[in-house]
Amino acid sequence: MPSRSFDARALVLATAIAVALLSVSSHAIRQAPSSGALHLQVPDGFTIERIAGPELLSYPMFGVQDDRGRLFVFESTEPNTMTTEEMLAKPSYHVRVLEDADGDGSYDHSTIYADKLPFPKGGAFVDGSLFVSAAPHLLRLKDTNDDLVADEREIVLTGWTLNVNGAALGGPFLGPDGWLYLTDARRGFRITRKEGDTLEGKGARIWRVRPDGSGLEWIAGGGYDNAIELVFMPSGETIGTMTYFIDPRDGVRDALMHWVEGGVYPKPHDVIATDKLPLTGDYLPPMTTLARVAPSGLVRYRGAALGAGFHGNLFSAQFNTGRVMRHIVTVSGATYRTEDLPFVTATAPDSHPTDVLQDADGSLIVIETGGWFIKGCPLSRVAKPDVAGGIYRIRKTGAPPVNDPRGLQIPLASLTPARVGGLLADPRPVVRDRAIEHLVRVGEPAVAVLAAARRSASDVETRAATVFALHRIGSSSAREAIRAALADRDPGVRVAAARSVGLARDAAALPVLLRAVVTDAPGVRRQAAFALEQIGQPEAVPALLKASQDPTDRFVEHAVIHALSALREPAPLVTALASASHNERRAALVALDQMAGKSESRPYLKQEHLRPFLASSDDMLWRTGIWAASHHPGWSDLIVSGVRSRLDALTLTEADAAVVRDVMISVCKDGDVQAFVAGGLAGAHAALLSDVMQSCPVAKVPAVWVDALRTQLASQDDAVRARAMRLVAARRIEPLAGELARLAADPSLSPAQRLEAMGALVLVVPALDPPVFAWLTAQLDRHVSAHVRQQVAGILAQAWLTDAQLVTLAESQVASADAFVLPRLVTAFDRGTSVPVGTALVRALERSIDRLDVLSEHDLAERLAKFPEPVPTSAAPLMMALRQRQNARLKRLESIDAGLGRGDIDAGRRLFFGKATCATCHAVGKQGAAFGPDLSNIGEIRARHDILEAILYPSASFAREYETWRVRTKTGENTGVIREQSPDALVIETGPGASLRLARSAIVAVEPVEFSAMPPGLEALLTPTDLADLIAYLEALPDSFDRKKKTQ
Repeated sequence: MPSRSFDARALVLATAIAVALLSVSSHAIRQAPSSGALHLQVPDGFTIERIAGPELLSYPMFGVQDDRGRLFVFESTEPNTMTTEEMLAKPSYHVRVLEDADGDGSYDHSTIYADKLPFPKGGAFVDGSLFVSAAPHLLRLKDTNDDLVADEREIVLTGWTLNVNGAALGGPFLGPDGWLYLTDARRGFRITRKEGDTLEGKGARIWRVRPDGSGLEWIAGGGYDNAIELVFMPSGETIGTMTYFIDPRDGVRDALMHWVEGGVYPKPHDVIATDKLPLTGDYLPPMTTLARVAPSGLVRYRGAALGAGFHGNLFSAQFNTGRVMRHIVTVSGATYRTEDLPFVTATAPDSHPTDVLQDADGSLIVIETGGWFIKGCPLSRVAKPDVAGGIYRIRKTGAPPVNDPRGLQIPLASLTPARVGGLLADPRPVVRDRAIEHLVRVGEPAVAVLAAARRSASDVETRAATVFALHRIGSSSAREAIRAALADRDPGVRVAAARSVGLARDAAALPVLLRAVVTDAPGVRRQAAFALEQIGQPEAVPALLKASQDPTDRFVEHAVIHALSALREPAPLVTALASASHNERRAALVALDQMAGKSESRPYLKQEHLRPFLASSDDMLWRTGIWAASHHPGWSDLIVSGVRSRLDALTLTEADAAVVRDVMISVCKDGDVQAFVAGGLAGAHAALLSDVMQSCPVAKVPAVWVDALRTQLASQDDAVRARAMRLVAARRIEPLAGELARLAADPSLSPAQRLEAMGALVLVVPALDPPVFAWLTAQLDRHVSAHVRQQVAGILAQAWLTDAQLVTLAESQVASADAFVLPRLVTAFDRGTSVPVGTALVRALERSIDRLDVLSEHDLAERLAKFPEPVPTSAAPLMMALRQRQNARLKRLESIDAGLGRGDIDAGRRLFFGKATCATCHAVGKQGAAFGPDLSNIGEIRARHDILEAILYPSASFAREYETWRVRTKTGENTGVIREQSPDALVIETGPGASLRLARSAIVAVEPVEFSAMPPGLEALLTPTDLADLIAYLEALPDSFDRKKKTQ
């Protein structure tokens, strides 16, 4: 049995990725005694030592131990720079087994257990076989002759999607109920089950399946990017690591999750609707929110070897931060919350822990993967294969050795069930696990022993473990003993029992469950609702409706509504729509809305059911009605009526606005709705309705909207006019090009207002008249503010300039442009193809040698190669000079860093939101913009050198979700950050506050661009003192949110 027992975890690699860190409670970390682990620090009272290094390993990702303590390591063998197709065609990764032959705690022998695997992301041992996720397959590997090489390899199931960046199938993880649980990413699947039917979808999932491959089902899903590792609470509840429950905002992105049956989790994504995932209201929330830390491995600690306060704690490995975090878990209603503390920290910038597990003696094993991981990781834009991986052990200082920690000397086969039952109280966790496994194999003769232990054991976890052992035996007497456990004195044991009777569909448990769902502790109520759903008896509906009156928290509410919907008994729910309890009315409406009929057309909800909700003055009931109405686009008149009641009352909260936006977009193809939106454009909610117009999936903007926007463009209100210009640009509304041209040429407007008009105009009609071109180039003068010059460069880059204009731009601007605007200006030449234009560009850049290092060598070479000869040949000396400048980057960084003095944090904050223009694109907390990465936690994950490099050379590393893309259409191309994707359209943000909606039918190609949207050369705008102040502010985040002025 693996040392993790019911925490049997697999090896899963986090996808992940970006530039921030979790803000956690203060916890003193000092350099502890170590051996070969000098870059890793642990708290006082602990030691850390390396127990396996490059001499035994390649690039270890994760590990799991077998029942003899051998460590099976899932390894990469090379940087993941290949394509997914190449990895599938020539898989090169493997599983390695490490042995500690002399028992000194360090590994000394290594064998390749299974090779030629396409990204093995985890494993769990069941009856001597190692089950491994290696998308597209779930594999079973077995060594039948004990030579440490798997000679059996069976595909248990197949149909998942591999992604070379690690966002793919993970696990499996052996649950206490005997099922294998797997994680998955938002990459799609098409799986033929053992039973013969096919499961197909596009969204992420948490799966479970029996070891024989039968019974595959998803238990949770959603729009998140990648679920990674799982552990199990004693009650059987599933906790896991996950990336992207939200696009980075307010300093958070990743999370620890409590995965429950039927749960649909954020982030919001089209796949949720595409996969027709049944909803119970809002998405279920994360358990613990984290910054962009890329959480990876996870373990639940058992025992007291690290100290009395560690039992039941979680430990997670964080790829981006180099940390292993300790999470102190407490019950919170029907879910959990954590207090989070750093336990292991790294002083080396390339330290990337990916797994943490508990050995049988209570020590922790930490796996560090090395520098191979590239795709999907912004902190590793360049492969560093010389950065080796390693495995480390953490012990409590002075902890006495544990005798026979696995109980291998105990002759279980010769003991009676009663004697084995006595081992359930053994202080060694793995010994208890072996006793449980033995009693399960004994079967019926062990039922009385397990039932007695459940009644008498003082330890709650032991009692819960007996419930799952009885569940796995599954006899009628075992089921009777489990039903008795529904009355156990501890809620956790009752949750385990409810989980068991649900999985077994034990109808004899119905009377107890009907009471528990209404009156028991929150966690038990949640699990009782799921059990009632699984048993499937209609007599559960009245109890569930009564339970809905007092849902306690979102998790109980979810379970109750999910059960009501799944039982498909509409009549009592229709009656409940008139209940005196608002909570019951809400639950009944949501369940009716999501209750799918045989045609999956949701026939149970009628318009007359919705009308009282849409007319309600109660916020919760109104929002529930609008939410349900959004799933029925044909009911547009009803929706407009409900929305108008709130807009007219001017009581729209932020939450109301989000609901209204979503529902209006769902019905915006209706002519009456379009007229309603146009009519409200001049009212108090114009911003909201403009958003509806921008996001509405119509191929052609309706005439009624064009007329309304024409009126807006003529407004004397600057804000109204600016909003209309942005909308015209985003939708490329050509009939309004004349209005934009008049605004762009209007000398009575300020330069900023004219630039806004020109920026919109160039997206609608990309050619520039000579007077407009001349005015724009005049704004590139160095005396003009940096923000305006950058805006002008962006407009010129989007425009379709004539050859004459491009030659003028090269000769008059490129040759003298500073580093801040040079890269953007050069992109204006993408459409140039003539020799005069190419020659002018090369000559201009030859006069800019001292600024060449801000350009991308790859992109410039590609750009110049488009010109006919002799341009490419004549550019050879220029490209050589560019390479020389880029090779000198590191020395320049070191020189600038050494010359910077101590910075003033408060002055740096003023620069960030002022002269340095950072807040134009970036946010810190609630302030700033969202065009670039959220920097709220940047100081906790990026070292000073990294921050300086990001300022001077932003394309050296940038966050995955802010990659720059070139979108080529039938009429041109646009470059920016992709913000939204749907089956009909793609939304690309070309600059702060400037977005463009492109129909899929018009798109020819979407290509990644190897440079950041952030302009380089910011140091040209700042004095050395300014730069030192700015770096001091960024280094201090997040602590400097409200910090008073101090000198760092």
